Amino acid sequence: MQRRISTNTNLVAFSRGGEKHTMLSLLPLYASHGYRALDLNFCEMMNPHSSIDEGYIARLAELRDRYGLEYIQAHAPYPRDYRSLAEEGRRASDAEICRAAGYAHSLGIPHIVIHPIRGTVQDNIDYFSRLLGQIDIRIGIENMEREDEIYRVDDLLEIASHLNGRAGIILDTGHAHMRNLSIPGFIRTAGDMLIGTHIADNDGKEDQHLLPGFGTIDWEAAMAAFRESYGGYLTYECMKFSANLPFSLSGAVIDLSLSIAGDLLGL
Repeated sequence: MQRRISTNTNLVAFSRGGEKHTMLSLLPLYASHGYRALDLNFCEMMNPHSSIDEGYIARLAELRDRYGLEYIQAHAPYPRDYRSLAEEGRRASDAEICRAAGYAHSLGIPHIVIHPIRGTVQDNIDYFSRLLGQIDIRIGIENMEREDEIYRVDDLLEIASHLNGRAGIILDTGHAHMRNLSIPGFIRTAGDMLIGTHIADNDGKEDQHLLPGFGTIDWEAAMAAFRESYGGYLTYECMKFSANLPFSLSGAVIDLSLSIAGDLLGL
């Protein structure tokens, strides 16, 4: 496995007192502590006061070039329950996802992570087919954590198989652990269709977004499967890990995440 580690830009986006920090404000901090590969968190667009627009994207490109960063993945905003929305709400949700995909494409990002909707495999084939008719970037379909959502690797592969080579699979280790799935089995079954990851730990009950080792995932078994079957980035999605700490400790949290990454890659 290529020894590559990255993080979603939300790693230290939340801090004590309910503070929320934007991608633009955090990129120099990640770069100064050693991150070079990043997953852009366009879920920030779900914030009612989001300022993401063409000018924001131009600033992301400028910061990428200034700090020698690589944007290896992006995460689209998502509806909480798409099928419960009226038609107007569905169109608005589709438009936001497509806007994020357009931004990702303009930044040269290879794929964007999009959540499947609650419903059947066929519901999702229809949903993603419609989205792909409006965007010019490959999508990564993420396994979810609820019984009434798409979480089995076989279902994800079935959906992707109907999307004309324009879709792959994103493994969220925390979600898989909550569904009591075999993470090594997921990795090996996904094979070449696994195009990205969300690496997070939890207690198997809640989506706690912990750094590896702070939950109950068997990381030795997971890493053995990654080495065998996956050559891409291990991308943290651990945004709640430091939410109760002051922002002044964010650098220490970033350093810890990199130290843990080194340990993971040595397993």
